[in-house]
Amino acid sequence: TINRDVQYMVEKRLQEGVEQYDAYSGSVIVMDPFTGDIIAMANFPTFNPLNFNEEVEESTSTHRLNINRTNDAISSTYEPGSVMKAITVATAVDLKKVSPRTTFEDNGPVNYSGYVIDNWDKKHHGTQTIVELLQKSNNIGAAWVGHLVGRSKIYEYFKNFGLSERTQIGLEGEETARLRDVKEWTDIDLANISFGQGVSATPLQVLNSFNVIANGGELIRPRIITKFEENGKEIEIPVKKIRRVISTDSAQTMTEILEKAVEGGESRYFNIENYNISGKTGTAQIFIDGKYDAKSTNATFVGFLTNSKKFSMIVKLEKPRASTYASETAVPVWMAIADDLVKYYSIAPDK
Repeated sequence: TINRDVQYMVEKRLQEGVEQYDAYSGSVIVMDPFTGDIIAMANFPTFNPLNFNEEVEESTSTHRLNINRTNDAISSTYEPGSVMKAITVATAVDLKKVSPRTTFEDNGPVNYSGYVIDNWDKKHHGTQTIVELLQKSNNIGAAWVGHLVGRSKIYEYFKNFGLSERTQIGLEGEETARLRDVKEWTDIDLANISFGQGVSATPLQVLNSFNVIANGGELIRPRIITKFEENGKEIEIPVKKIRRVISTDSAQTMTEILEKAVEGGESRYFNIENYNISGKTGTAQIFIDGKYDAKSTNATFVGFLTNSKKFSMIVKLEKPRASTYASETAVPVWMAIADDLVKYYSIAPDK
């Protein structure tokens, strides 16, 4: 399923992004959200498969060793952070617990199980809507939605979105997403999981969960082979629809909410012109030595073109130093690749 032209564009933009934002490493995946086809999958640093036994040498830059033989896009799990707020809200929308206009109160830090939850920027905004929750990436709002839904349903939906299992893509070394048994959850666990801490997944698993929203509500198995030959006979690998996760109406509502999140959110300064995009940033502090390190983050942006849905894409940068925020690192890389792709596919502008 790999498109070599798109693969080339993605590898070029990813290397530029890792170097520009002084990241330890980076991964990008481009998919067809309706078939699960992997259009491009890239990691940087990487290695030359024609010279697999080349010695590993220390890089002179700040990113990891200049030869990396791991496919981080499927083999490295991480806490995605705020991108998971979209899954929490999608759960609440599907259960008719909230609508885009539902409001909550953000008047200061909130206590769960003796622990304090605060917003990433320590700012508070009073009465907010669900749309504003995603625009401002509001932790207090996401925790409120999670508790409104309840731990059993959050657990059920996260599992249904594929966030507790391998995708079964058929590539060597795929890691399993990790979601602790709901019986172990306390109130603070539910709050944390609702905004993307305490759950881990690979970039592929995160992107595939967003494909559910893009394609109208179904989890589809990622596919990298469409057919193979056996005994001189071609055998097709069909599109595999695993299960319906949310309703078509819920998927459409979430697409609209995520479009507004991009329009009015942190990424708006880098958005490509004339195209509507539905997506979500995630700036996740990395757990080091028993605590989250504010200076060490994984930066993610995941989304798709609102109207054409020709492709979905995730960009993940590990420990960017130029800025710790996804809106200033992963987003520009995503938008640069998207700009290449709308030209490549001749996708008509929305406005």
